[in-house]
Amino acid sequence: MLRFANIEMLWLLLLIPALIAAFWYITLRKRRQLKEFGDPELLEQLMPNASRVRPIVKFSILLVALTLLIFAAARPQFGQSEKTIKRQGIEVMIALDISNSMLAEDVAPNRLERAKQMLSRLIDNMVDDKVGLIVFAGDAYVQLPITCDYVSAKMFLNSITPDLIKTQGTAIGSAIYTCIRAFGENQTEAGRAIILITDGENHEDDAIGAAEHAKESGINIYVVGIGKPEGSPIPIPGTHDFRKDRQGNVVVTRLNEDMCRDIAKAGQGMYVRCDNTNTATKAVQKELHTLATSEIETRVFSDYNEQYQSFVLIALLLLVIDFFIFSRKNKSVTRWNIFGENKLTIMLLALTLSVPAMAQKEAPDIRHGNRDYKHEKFDEAELDYRRALDKNNKSYQAHYNLGNSLFRQQKYKEAGEAYQQAERFLDHKNDKQKAELSKVYHNLGNSQYAQQDYGKAVEAYKESLRLNPKDNDTRYNLIKALQMLQMQQQQQQNQQQNQNQQHQQKQQQQEQEQHEQEQQLQQQQAQQDEQKMDKETAEQILQALEQDEQETQDKLHRQQGGQKRVEKDW
Repeated sequence: MLRFANIEMLWLLLLIPALIAAFWYITLRKRRQLKEFGDPELLEQLMPNASRVRPIVKFSILLVALTLLIFAAARPQFGQSEKTIKRQGIEVMIALDISNSMLAEDVAPNRLERAKQMLSRLIDNMVDDKVGLIVFAGDAYVQLPITCDYVSAKMFLNSITPDLIKTQGTAIGSAIYTCIRAFGENQTEAGRAIILITDGENHEDDAIGAAEHAKESGINIYVVGIGKPEGSPIPIPGTHDFRKDRQGNVVVTRLNEDMCRDIAKAGQGMYVRCDNTNTATKAVQKELHTLATSEIETRVFSDYNEQYQSFVLIALLLLVIDFFIFSRKNKSVTRWNIFGENKLTIMLLALTLSVPAMAQKEAPDIRHGNRDYKHEKFDEAELDYRRALDKNNKSYQAHYNLGNSLFRQQKYKEAGEAYQQAERFLDHKNDKQKAELSKVYHNLGNSQYAQQDYGKAVEAYKESLRLNPKDNDTRYNLIKALQMLQMQQQQQQNQQQNQNQQHQQKQQQQEQEQHEQEQQLQQQQAQQDEQKMDKETAEQILQALEQDEQETQDKLHRQQGGQKRVEKDW
């Protein structure tokens, strides 16, 4: 794709029609003056070496050379190449506690969210540094390998929840050892630091010993304690209840500042307490600035290759040709007749076709958008890119940059649509565009990951790796997306099982209620049958009962020897 770095220089092309008009005006004026001086045919015979064609040819050559030099000054660029740049920075590993105790709300909105807000500000202030992310509870895992990709770092940071680690607890020592391994074995002169964010309730291992080992490896540990010493109960997500121990008592989690200070001291670092202000963020930034910086190599893609050299070379060649063409006829070469009418027409046509095409109309808006994007004015950059698309809706660069600006504004759905539009205007079979396509699919996967559409994110990352198999960032994002997809599918299965159990319980309850209703109907039917018993049957039963009673009384009277029977007891 052709673009111009200094597109403002193309305004100089307005000089071309002005020069053409001036040339023809001067030519016509000279002819009028010759007519005033005498008969043109007679004057031509008096000036045999004069030529009408040569001045036009020389002017045309100079005009084309000037046009090419204007295009060269606009710096035409085409094609991309990979290069290695060196940045001065430090290496930082972040260890974030995501145990259930981090859900306590003694700092707003809760400990975990407050820690994520603090880390987001730290990452925003990084320029040439490398950053990695470790999450830990009962175990510790690498969430993001050490990298300069700050966009991915913030994306993974936003997706962190306590559900990422099933084994609960607080294994600070394991987290520190995992950070040490994440730095790698290559020793550099760059300062290395571990930022440990925790409430200090270590239940698992020897955190002090791990901090001393980090100190021996030349790594400083900065501990950020989050919470309050007086403590707070731990809410259960989705309910209004709090976590309880085995005895049924509400668990109160407290910030263990003594443990945090001991870890910082053993790691030759600093301890600071994080509250609802930015004091902790500023303190950590100040300490990081004291670390030694070193060259950190990062492979990046240059924007475009400069192509102005070709324009300058052709322009210089035309100027040399113009130098050897005289305004008057040369007797030694007159017989060649190289400037006949037909040949002159062909030459002028060839020179006209050699002039490069005008720059794209949308380029100024894209350039302004890039400038706004660089200064983190993402909403203004979005407007610039949309104006560029109004001028040329088929511009891949405008769609792609629009997606980046939308992503930084957390408009993930719209960003994904912009990336899909950019993909439409790139050729999968063109080797020069495969690198661009790889970046499009990588960012498309990031937008889908942020929307928790992990299935589509996996497909996008796979497509990116097919185009650029050496991209380690895309490979890592693919692994994380697969893990999140597996967790999401497991949660869906659990929800389906819960729904099935609830459906079965509901069905059993309905069957039981139906059975009880049937029993009630049977009882009511029996009562109705008894009520329908006729009077004669009732009298027969009553007489039978009275007869049995009389016989019983007579039997008792005989047994008592003829004594008088008492009918009532009062």
